[in-house]
Amino acid sequence: MSRAVGKAPSWAAEAAGALNATASSLPFVLSFGFFAYGALGEGAARIGLSASLVAVVVGGAVMLLFSRAQLPIGSPSTSTSLILGGMVIAMLRDARLAPTSSDGLALLLAATSIVVVGSGLLMIALGLAGAGRLVRYVPRPVLAGFMNGVAILLVVSQLPPLLGLSPNAWAREGLRSLAAWQMLPVAIACGTALLLGLIRRRWPKAPAAILAMAGAGVVVALWQAHAEPGSAAASLQRVGTLALALPHADMLAPWLGAANWRVLGPHADTLVTTTIVLTLIGAMESVLNLAAVDEVISASADPDRELMALGAANVASGALGGLPLVYMRLRALATWSGGGRSRRSVWIGWALMGLVVVLGSPLLERLSTAVLAGVIVMLAWALADQWTGQLVRRWWAGPRSPDVGWNIAVVALVCGVTLGWGFAMGVLAGMVVAVWIFVRAMNRQLVRARFTAATLPSRRVYGASDEKRLATLRERIVVLELEGALFFGSAERLLEEAGRLPAGASTLILDLRRVSNVDASGAVTLAKVARQLGQRGIVMRLSGVRPGERHARALADHGVLGPGAGGLLAHPDLDRAVEAAERDALADDAARTPGAAVPLTQCHLFDGLTASQSGSLVAVLRERRLDAGERLFRQGEPGRALYVLTAGSISILDPQRGQRFVSFQPGMCLGETAVLDGGGRTGDAVADVPTVVHELDIDDFLGLQAMQPELAARVYRNLATHLSQRLRAAAAAWRHAAE
Repeated sequence: MSRAVGKAPSWAAEAAGALNATASSLPFVLSFGFFAYGALGEGAARIGLSASLVAVVVGGAVMLLFSRAQLPIGSPSTSTSLILGGMVIAMLRDARLAPTSSDGLALLLAATSIVVVGSGLLMIALGLAGAGRLVRYVPRPVLAGFMNGVAILLVVSQLPPLLGLSPNAWAREGLRSLAAWQMLPVAIACGTALLLGLIRRRWPKAPAAILAMAGAGVVVALWQAHAEPGSAAASLQRVGTLALALPHADMLAPWLGAANWRVLGPHADTLVTTTIVLTLIGAMESVLNLAAVDEVISASADPDRELMALGAANVASGALGGLPLVYMRLRALATWSGGGRSRRSVWIGWALMGLVVVLGSPLLERLSTAVLAGVIVMLAWALADQWTGQLVRRWWAGPRSPDVGWNIAVVALVCGVTLGWGFAMGVLAGMVVAVWIFVRAMNRQLVRARFTAATLPSRRVYGASDEKRLATLRERIVVLELEGALFFGSAERLLEEAGRLPAGASTLILDLRRVSNVDASGAVTLAKVARQLGQRGIVMRLSGVRPGERHARALADHGVLGPGAGGLLAHPDLDRAVEAAERDALADDAARTPGAAVPLTQCHLFDGLTASQSGSLVAVLRERRLDAGERLFRQGEPGRALYVLTAGSISILDPQRGQRFVSFQPGMCLGETAVLDGGGRTGDAVADVPTVVHELDIDDFLGLQAMQPELAARVYRNLATHLSQRLRAAAAAWRHAAE
């Protein structure tokens, strides 16, 4: 539901907005039918204008009834009209559907009607499926290429009136008919385009298209009225008779005859493809236009609801022989800039457009087709994608980055396919390219960072000898931080990265913390990488895989996690994975098992003490034994003692999140921070395994300090050294987190 903005406007303001929208969009409404049915030749004006009017009046009314947008304006568009026109050209190759054949025109119009109705039904389905928001994610280069192709085809469709060619000759002979081009229509079209540009520059808010069309049309009509019979001016083509056909409720009736099915059946693939293309392009154009209008008028319409309303409008329009409709940004913004603020203004504009086309048809009949072609060519220029121009200018000015080059190539590819093989193939190429762009981007972005454990060691504090050995061993532990989705499109990149590991690597850690999704291909690739690395003597570990959470469930569902399911080693976070790799490296490097018990007097706190001083310090220490999982102290408790660890392992944890701050192995001391600054404990100290610690009460230490100040000074120095080492490890983690 859209939200209203400001107080209700007056009727005069609403009428002014409706008039502004009618003036701005009238040239388009007159042209849409020519885009769709121009290939029919002499009958194009009558059939095309009638189909356009049915869409604007009947389809627009249905849109108004079902929409909940603040300015619900449905109208034919250049792109959808040209898509329908492309189908008409393709079907006219069948002589049985030619306008001059018996019942050929009725069958052709039945085909276009069923396509418009079908696209309406598909739009309703898209709205019900909640796809209104999804069409906004089409890659910009794909959309730009398609819109540029539409703009070029728009100009190509105007070549006969622009060059003074017979529509029938253009349809029969194609490029060979260009030999008969005339200068006068070209000059008139260029003059009209120039006049439109000047009006737009001088009076930006004026309806430049209709003013240029009226001005140039009057001049050319007066010239023709006074020209000698047979002269070039007198022979200029005009729009001709606009005998509007009333809507027929039986436009789809030819589909009921078995004989007609034999004629229309061979074109089923064309009909289905055009229906799908109309739906996709119409939905995309409508949702993007709706978002642009909402931003200007500070509204918030539901795109799914508006797609369903457009679908209903297309069903009604198609059933009566009208053109397909989209949400029209041009008319909505023209209504807003003219003063219209509500659905009331749209209703007025709806009625006004019908009256202008019906009552003004005698004047429109005398309009030179060259004038109309000049207006349409200028409108095509305005419809061309502006972002493409910015892209080309950036490439020309440099630096010529690969991304800019790829974007230009995609735009050119989609545009070229649209021009060479039509809208259906253009959209198909766009969809293929969109998938390719997505896969390429995800594949390129998969590896966020690559470093070794020397850059980010674990939070376990090792003894001096182990730390010295790890200084070189950590370089053999490689970490790849992954980002995005690990799926079929990015799995190959992972295999390539694993293949580039140096010969001396001992462990590869894949950090999945920033991975959004793991599909079956990604899971199987992980198992494949683990097997390939195992053959090289390299252990693969996964981090960011917590039991019961999404990655663990996904890997288990795909059969690569758990006992006997490929041997994948998983850890809840990167810190634990790095620690496991460090302990493996230490175990492989020496016979002594990492974390083995250490005699009390060989612990770090006793460094530099004489035998006598060591004995005095041992005398004030009290041994404590902890079971696995037992808590030594709690966060926030006053620090009345520090501890020396001689066996087992203790970790300092965040009690709320369970995150590990640091882990200690035998030989280390802990709890000294709260003792030194008098503050509370910064976390919970929990034994990881059965553990032995020796407690140094602060009062006992102060008494020892009074009797042996040199001993106390050495102990303080050892504590400072210990804290310095931990600070350096923390600084490395901070630097990594900031990258």
